[in-house]
Amino acid sequence: MRLLLDEMHSPTIGGALSEKGIDVIAVAGEPSLRGLSDADLLDHAAATDRVLVTENLGVFSLLMTRRASAGTAHAGVIFTNPTRFNRASLAYPGNVIAALSKFVACPPITGESWVWWL
Repeated sequence: MRLLLDEMHSPTIGGALSEKGIDVIAVAGEPSLRGLSDADLLDHAAATDRVLVTENLGVFSLLMTRRASAGTAHAGVIFTNPTRFNRASLAYPGNVIAALSKFVACPPITGESWVWWL
C-alpha cells in the first residue's frame, strides 16, 4: 500500500513511515504537490495508486461522491480524526505513525475507492 499524506500532516510522519519500509509521500514535503487543490490532489493520488490520508472530511467526501457518480475510482482514502490525532498534542505525530503503521501492516480493507476512519 502506497500512501499520500495531505498537507495538514507533518512530513515527519512520512519520514518515519519510510524508515519502516512504507512507501509514502508527504505533500508538505513535496514542493510540486504543495498548494494543489483538493480535487487535483485526489486525482494525483488516484493516478499514482496512492491512498490519500487526510482529515478533510467535508471536501473529500464530496469529491469522492463526484468520482463515484462519474464511475472514476481512486486508491482509497483514510480519514484521520483531528480529535484523536490532535496536531497540537504531544502525542502527535507518534500516534499517527503508529496507527498508519498498523493499518498498512494488516489492512482491514482492500480493493478500490474504499474509505477508512482512524
